[in-house]
Amino acid sequence: MQKIRPFFVSSAGFFLDGYDLSVISFALYFIAQEMKLSSSQEGLVSSASLMGMTIGALLFGFLGDKVGRKKLMGIDLIFFMTFGITSALSQNFTQLFISRLLIGIGIGGDYPISSTIMSEFSPAVNRGKYLVASISLYWVGTLVASIVNLTFLSFYEFWRYTFLFGALISLPIILLRIKLDESPRWLASKGMIVTEKFNPQVENKGVNGIKELFENPLLPYVLAVSMVWFLFDIASYGIGLYYPLVLREFAFPSNVEVLYSTMAIAGGALLGYLVAVSAIDSLGRRKVLLIGLGGMAFLLIIGGITKIEGFLLVPYFMTFVALEQWAGAVTLFYPTEIFPTSVRSTAQGFATSVSRIGAILGVYFFPSMVRSVGFSSSLIIFGITSTLALVISFLTYRETRKKELEETSLGKIIISNNNKK
Repeated sequence: MQKIRPFFVSSAGFFLDGYDLSVISFALYFIAQEMKLSSSQEGLVSSASLMGMTIGALLFGFLGDKVGRKKLMGIDLIFFMTFGITSALSQNFTQLFISRLLIGIGIGGDYPISSTIMSEFSPAVNRGKYLVASISLYWVGTLVASIVNLTFLSFYEFWRYTFLFGALISLPIILLRIKLDESPRWLASKGMIVTEKFNPQVENKGVNGIKELFENPLLPYVLAVSMVWFLFDIASYGIGLYYPLVLREFAFPSNVEVLYSTMAIAGGALLGYLVAVSAIDSLGRRKVLLIGLGGMAFLLIIGGITKIEGFLLVPYFMTFVALEQWAGAVTLFYPTEIFPTSVRSTAQGFATSVSRIGAILGVYFFPSMVRSVGFSSSLIIFGITSTLALVISFLTYRETRKKELEETSLGKIIISNNNKK
C-alpha cells in the first residue's frame, strides 16, 4: 500500500491531462461554430493550455525543489478544477482562452511534481514499470473523455458538461493528495532526515541550486533531454490533438464514428503502454526510446509517401500511438532519473516547458501545414522531426534501468559504492 497509494494519487494528474486535451480536441469543432471563432482564435484556444503548461512547469518545477513535492500536489489541481469550471461557463473567446491558459498552468505544474515524486518513491528494480504505468493513465483519461463526449453529445452545447465533469472529478484527487507523504529524498536533500541511505551528500551530489543545473556537467544533459522531448512533442501533439478533426476530414463524416475511432486509438495507446510496462525494465530506457522514436519516424514518413486516408487511418493511428507511447514515456520520466534531488523537479519542469513549446508549434501550425502542403506532406515533416529526436537520443541517452537514483543521477561529486546501501 505504501507504493500503490502514491502511484494512483500521483498518476491522477496524467489522467486529467489526457481527459482535458481530448475533450478540447473533439469539442473545438463545435465551439468554433457556436462562438464564431476565426481560424487564428481556434488555434489559440486549442493551444492555450499548452501555453499555460510552459509557465506552470517552470514555476512548479522550481518550487518543487524549494518547498517540497507534497505541498504543491494539491495546488496544481486546484487550478485545474477552478478553471475547468470557468471553461464550462465561458461565453466568448476571451473567457475561454484565459480559462484554458490557466488550466494549463495547473496541468503543467503537475508534470514535474507528479513524475518526480513517482520516481523518488519507486523501487529501483522496477521503477520504470511504475513510471510508465503512471503515464499510461493519460490515455485512460483520453478514453474516458471519449465516453463522456459520447454521453453528452446530444445535449445542447455538450462541451460545457464535459468540461464541468472533468473539473468535478478532480476534487477527490485533490483531497487524497493532501494526505500524501513528502518524498524522503527531498527531505534528505534539505538535511531534514539523515541516514546512511538518505543524506544531503548522496542526494545533492554537490549541486545546490538552479544555477548549477545550467553549468557543466549537467548542462549538456539538460539540453539533450529538452531537445528530444521538444522534437517528440512537435509530432505527438501536432497530430494527436487533431485526431478527431483529421478523422472527420479524411475518413468519417459522422461524429459518432469519429468518437468510436478516437476510442480505438486510445485503446491502441494503452496496448502500447501495456507492452512498454513489461519491456522498460528488461530492454531498458535506451532501447524502448529508440524503438519508439524509430517506429514513429518510419510510420509518419511511410504514411506520407503512401498518402494514407480513409478508414485505414484508424489502424494506422492505433499503431502509431502504440509506438509513440514507448518514446513518450521515456522522454517524460527520464529527466527525473538523471538529475540530483536538489534540482530534479526544476530540471523536469524546464524540460517539460521546452517540450510544450514544441507541442504549441505542432498544434498551432499543423492546420496551416495541411492547407498549404497537404496532409501527407505534413506527416513527412513530422517524420523528420521524429528522426532528429532519434539521432539525438542515440548519441546522448545513458541507460538507467534497475539502478538507484543516487547511481543514475549526475552531479559535481561521485558517490562511492560504499555510500550506496
